[in-house]
Amino acid sequence: MRKVLFAALALLALAVAAIALSMRSRDPRVVSIRPVSDSMLRAAGSGGDWLTYGRDFANQRFAPFTQINHETVQRLEPLFQEGSRRLIKSYMRAESTPVVADGVLIYTDPGMRLAEPGNHVIAVDLRTGRRIWSWYHRPGATALCCGLVNRGVALYGDKVYVGTLDARLVALDRRTGEVVWNQQVNGADPAKGYSFTMAPLAAGGKILIGTSGGEFGIRGFLDAYDPETGQRHWRFYTIPSPEEGGWWGRLSLTTPEGDRLPRDTAEERRDSAAYADAWRRGGGPVWTTPAYDPELGLVIFGIGNPSGIDRRTPPGDNLYTNSIAAVDLGTGKLRWYYQVVPHDQWDYDPASPPVLLDIRHDGGVVPAVAQAGKTGWVYILDRRSGKLLRRSEPFVPIENIFSPPTSKGVRIAPGTRGGSNWPPAAYSPETGAIYVLGSHIPMLYTIDSAATAEARRRQPGVSPTPIGVFTEDSGEERFGTFTAVDAATGKIRWQRKVEPPLITGGALVTASGLVFFAEPGYLNALHAETGKPLWRYELDRGAVGPPITFMVDGKQRLAVTSTRGVTVFGLSEE
Repeated sequence: MRKVLFAALALLALAVAAIALSMRSRDPRVVSIRPVSDSMLRAAGSGGDWLTYGRDFANQRFAPFTQINHETVQRLEPLFQEGSRRLIKSYMRAESTPVVADGVLIYTDPGMRLAEPGNHVIAVDLRTGRRIWSWYHRPGATALCCGLVNRGVALYGDKVYVGTLDARLVALDRRTGEVVWNQQVNGADPAKGYSFTMAPLAAGGKILIGTSGGEFGIRGFLDAYDPETGQRHWRFYTIPSPEEGGWWGRLSLTTPEGDRLPRDTAEERRDSAAYADAWRRGGGPVWTTPAYDPELGLVIFGIGNPSGIDRRTPPGDNLYTNSIAAVDLGTGKLRWYYQVVPHDQWDYDPASPPVLLDIRHDGGVVPAVAQAGKTGWVYILDRRSGKLLRRSEPFVPIENIFSPPTSKGVRIAPGTRGGSNWPPAAYSPETGAIYVLGSHIPMLYTIDSAATAEARRRQPGVSPTPIGVFTEDSGEERFGTFTAVDAATGKIRWQRKVEPPLITGGALVTASGLVFFAEPGYLNALHAETGKPLWRYELDRGAVGPPITFMVDGKQRLAVTSTRGVTVFGLSEE
């Protein structure tokens, strides 16, 4: 009798387990995933998902979809919004590019509910609009230049990778959001200004991430990590040590294109002893996600501004700051760099992500990389060597761009916040145009007498070069530009002027001949060949992130993050 009872209980337990498993398999919150492989990432440009920050390794943000086109775009409407209206503060930004795989959208949120500022990662079921899971990390003590910012995640295998404001790299289970490993990055003290704001890049079996914090005297770097263990494979320092050749450079008197720079190189040489160790805190952040060329094995990325010492740009060219650079994916060794502005005094660092493209040049097709600069020009380089192929026409007004400060103040445009900031550009291989978000924010550059005197007091051995301060004139006209730049010629094909400067947002272009861009409060669709406005949707008055598009169950969708969370759009039925 006892054996029969035990057998019945065992059968009952099996039945209960089977029922629970059956119910779990029907639960829409349980995610069935395919591990993201290197081959999937290499083919991401032709698939239906949005697997990485720039959609593909080239960062082109081009999608080969045509359901949303010139005729149907007017039928775009929001299907659902994940998130809610929040109390917004100026230090809270919506800059995340979502990723999409297996019918699930994953995005980051700066924690706009005031009780939860920090790092949020949220997974949403695209078929139901329901939140599947969320992960939250409250950072420890940090020094942040630019508020609560995070630009997204990376997918690889069965994991989601995110960098945190307090300089951690975290791997999450893509099914559940549970932490797999949480790595405090060695040599990156968040209290000293190190932080992670960029979306990591999964490439060639490595997770790449670079540090922010160039305003705080960091020594910038780009790291590569093992996706399973979190162990570091290599580190490339964006500021070379004296043993690595140093950061002094050639004391260039011009930009590589020949623009005159206001430098007294004799004075810099005299001051060099007082700043001998300045490279240890020389800046050089990596603001945005790199591009990757699998054939060349190159990771190509922008390196940010030098860090001022006593508010003064230290002597030398400050290598490799303000550069577009390429390192070997396998070793992290530098292959080439192109320094856009040596000895930068104006904060003209490359912030917008680089875009890989192939262009015709000298009768042949050249593998190239384009970067939309804060200077107001698009730089197009041979990505094999870093050699400049062309610099575009300016996409914003340029005035006294490399002038020194004066006692009365000199008007400078595009200004320290102008040109192309972090918002990503898009490139269409069908139109051959690069679509760039720009800002015209002119400023006055004036000698700061008090700061100059204080610098002399702290460094009595240095020469009395005046220190400048930028001020924004509220009476000046400020505006944004959305521009189609011909990649083959550098000429501007068309341009739309918009009221607010485009210091947030991003571009997206599709095979249907549409180009989308986000501006504060709105998402826009234009004719990619002519720039004619075709559709506009008001989201809210806060910041809006870069738009993406993808396929779910054979239907094209559009999504964008904002201060309300993420909004997903689809075509209304006839």
